Amino acid sequence: MASDPKSNHQIETNYVTYPQRWFVLATVAVLNFSNAMAWINFAAITNFSAEYFNVTTDQINWLSIVYLVVTIPIGFVSIWVMDNLGIRSTILIGAWFNFVGIAVRCFSGLSGISDDARYPIVMTGQTIAAVAQPFLLFVPTKLAAVWFAEDQRAIANAIGSMSNPFGILMSFLISALLVSEPDDIPLMLLIYLIPAVIGVAMATFGVCSNEPPTPPSASADEEGESFYKGFLHCIKTPSFIILWIAFGARYGVFNAISTFLEQIVCPLGHGDDFAGIVGALMLGCGLIGAFVAGLIVDKTHKFTPIMKFNFVFGAIGVVFLVVFSNFPEQGGGLAFGAVLFGTFGLALFPVALELGVECTYPIREGTSSGLLQISGQLQGIILILIAQVASESVPLSEAPDIQKCIVVSDTPGATVPPNQLSVIQDMTVPLYVIGGYTIVVCCGFVLLFRTKYKRLAAEGYAAGKKEPSSVAKKAGVDNMAMDVVT
Repeated sequence: MASDPKSNHQIETNYVTYPQRWFVLATVAVLNFSNAMAWINFAAITNFSAEYFNVTTDQINWLSIVYLVVTIPIGFVSIWVMDNLGIRSTILIGAWFNFVGIAVRCFSGLSGISDDARYPIVMTGQTIAAVAQPFLLFVPTKLAAVWFAEDQRAIANAIGSMSNPFGILMSFLISALLVSEPDDIPLMLLIYLIPAVIGVAMATFGVCSNEPPTPPSASADEEGESFYKGFLHCIKTPSFIILWIAFGARYGVFNAISTFLEQIVCPLGHGDDFAGIVGALMLGCGLIGAFVAGLIVDKTHKFTPIMKFNFVFGAIGVVFLVVFSNFPEQGGGLAFGAVLFGTFGLALFPVALELGVECTYPIREGTSSGLLQISGQLQGIILILIAQVASESVPLSEAPDIQKCIVVSDTPGATVPPNQLSVIQDMTVPLYVIGGYTIVVCCGFVLLFRTKYKRLAAEGYAAGKKEPSSVAKKAGVDNMAMDVVT
């Protein structure tokens, strides 16, 4: 297939990129957007959901936790599929599991379904959609490496991976907007089916190959290690282990805060609408931060300094959230913490995934990025379970008057009748645990992490140079890094 010379980007003199790369990237972005919306759509309406499905708030939390649990074992399968069957097969598997799972959820809202059957049906759909997550979430780093030039990889990775938090952002807003009473939930589930239909159609009929006709860079032209050898290489690389722990901690904190957001703010006098606003601020600012970080990294290739800078200021944002969660009706402080955590905490995601490739090259991109994502899901599960155990159940009679978790009233404006929920959750201790863990990991990463940019160095060598390429020089790569290709 011939490329459009006007659209091609020349690399050195031998490598070109193809316009089709943007459609493949758009497909992955739509699918990650859809899958993320399904993952977190109950978090901003926990109490309404508990009433509709006739279960406890902890059981509603499990509709989100199931994604994290499923991703760990299925994640290894998706890495193998990506490395052995290619990007197209990975995208198709993810697209169809996502569509089927989200469609199954809609059956829980049918009028003929008994109240006792609603929760098992929606949990079944969530579990099926959860299988799709690693097939979709692990793809952007591999896609950026296979389809994009070296000066576009970070921004391509940012677009693909940050479509996930963009889906979470829209889910917070749409759920809070659509659901003003429990009976609105079936309509919400149907609306979330729309992007799943679009994504599966794009994947099935539009993504036609695993890779472009010719590679876009020297590293894309190289054969990577097998999954088993790549896995062993990663766990024997000290810099990757430090990155694995640090990235997983930040991702796990994000997952925990997203899951418990409504339960954090409602005892402080804030309702579902405020939870949606705080979530939207956190994620919206995170998207902006990620794109800016991606552009800077593509220009400078200063992966490590940018990663550490974002890590520190993201940790400060978590501290603000923890501190202001002790002061009722101080929404400004919570919102500021969310903005700070989102802007810097989420901005490190695409940078970290690219940094994982740099410190493990020539290991295949899907292996390193997949292991990093699994770390995030694993630590997210641990933090969420700790939070559920450490949170304190406060009887409604002892709850502060300003709480908006439960409106006790017989009027039409009541959210949950008192005979269904009689306690609220005090998340003070879990937030202290999350804040303390964030600070410890941040300090450890800033002080201990060091690595060479092996892929950049290898690309300079493959271009026939005796020293790193120009972009590698800008990134501070020296000739010692050449041992990866010699």
